[in-house]
Amino acid sequence: MFVNEYTMNRKLTQEYVFNVIGIKMMIIGLLIFIGGLTMYIIENDNVGYVMLTCAFIGLFCAIASPIIMTKNFENASKRLNNGKIEKTHILFDKNIVMNEGKVHLEFEYSQIQKIKQTKHFILLKLGEQSAILVYKDGFTKGNQEKFVEFINDKIK
Repeated sequence: MFVNEYTMNRKLTQEYVFNVIGIKMMIIGLLIFIGGLTMYIIENDNVGYVMLTCAFIGLFCAIASPIIMTKNFENASKRLNNGKIEKTHILFDKNIVMNEGKVHLEFEYSQIQKIKQTKHFILLKLGEQSAILVYKDGFTKGNQEKFVEFINDKIK
């Protein structure tokens, strides 16, 4: 059995956004920017200016979307927990039991599709845009190395 606890802050939220939910939007925005800029250079008439406008819209989306997603993530967490960011408590036993304030979630190990690690988290990806965040320094029972082995065994 493993127990993990942590409290999200702005830095950790940004890490989650940049590694899980925001990366796709940033890549799409940058691709639109590069494509639009290329078309602007190729086209010298009015179509070129339309492409330049698209390029700047794509760049804006690549820059603004992670900022907006971070704020939305924080607001949603506060809304669920009566205006506060609560400590997240995750128990890994027969199932994964996650509590954050009054929010209670349970997952089966079979729902984990992929494991990814970032600077502070072990991400148990449930899908393309969702993950269970396990804080590397947050183990109150067990440790990071044995946990990774445990999860790898559970999802095979």
